[in-house]
Amino acid sequence: MRYPMDRPFEAVVVEGLPKVLTIDITISAEEAARSASGTFAIIGPGVPVFPGLPTRITANGDLLLTGYVRDVTPGYSGSARSLDCSFVSRTIDLIETSADHASGEILNKDIVAIARELDSTGIGIETDGSSFPVEPRHKLMEGEPVYSSIERRVRGRGVLIHDTEKGRLKLSTKPGGVHAGTLKRGVNILTDGASASFTEQGRYSDIMVRGQQTEGTQKQHLRPETKVKDSGVARKRVLILPHEGQASIDRMRKRATWQARRMAGNSVTASLPVSGWRDEKGRFWQPNWLVDVDDDWLGIKGMMIIKSVTLSQDADDKTKAVLSLADPRALGGENPRGRTAGGYAAPGVTEAEYEDE
Repeated sequence: MRYPMDRPFEAVVVEGLPKVLTIDITISAEEAARSASGTFAIIGPGVPVFPGLPTRITANGDLLLTGYVRDVTPGYSGSARSLDCSFVSRTIDLIETSADHASGEILNKDIVAIARELDSTGIGIETDGSSFPVEPRHKLMEGEPVYSSIERRVRGRGVLIHDTEKGRLKLSTKPGGVHAGTLKRGVNILTDGASASFTEQGRYSDIMVRGQQTEGTQKQHLRPETKVKDSGVARKRVLILPHEGQASIDRMRKRATWQARRMAGNSVTASLPVSGWRDEKGRFWQPNWLVDVDDDWLGIKGMMIIKSVTLSQDADDKTKAVLSLADPRALGGENPRGRTAGGYAAPGVTEAEYEDE
């Protein structure tokens, strides 16, 4: 069933809890566990919920979060009672608890197979269909959580690690899709709280990645280097980064290009409050999805990517979403080349070049 934007009210249900009065749900493409908090109607003696209770949050029957009750805070003032609760995705156990693996070492598997082997509790590992290189050896650090071990392995390789509405961990290397419709000032962008930021902080004209290989004695083995240029930076600003892990040509190129694109993308961000939780075709606003933005007051016209979204509905049935947006390069996407402010339309980064120092 579709829910058009002129009917923004969502019938929110949190399984196992009383009637929802207010709810806030936060989902990010850069976080491995979504979270939520809300207030609930409470009557009768006792407290009808406890931490650790499995639950699901749905809106108009569509799933938004699968996880657990995190915190329970009952209270009262005079005769008025209150019940506040917070919730977290099932993936929280991959973030907070230590990996339990017999040998602590995994050989000749890609990161997806490694993650699935470390997922001893069966939370679930998904991908967007991308392929990943085989890792000759993956060694767990003592007491290290599954998420930390995975993140350490893929750091700088263009991989986003986030959760799904079913409470599974997902590894993505590209945007999930494009939202229907356009976010436009005066139409569906709310007037209270819209903002944008253009900055050169964290942006460099030249980014170099240096590493070392465990085999070989030639220059390219002892100290290989990749370099990428960001032509959107007018003056010389150099950043040198060490490469984590085996310094192969392809991996170092990926590391340098990913880093440069993320830095260029994060130089342009926006926060847009919009009416309702869904796009024109009824899809929930999704992190790591592209959306067209047309806001002449903020100087943005073109595709942006959703980094995170907060869905809110209060006791007066006012339903809105706050979208944290960035240039698509912030999450590894391509230069949008929108018709907008100069900083946003800056030329894209070049592909990394490999050379021996």
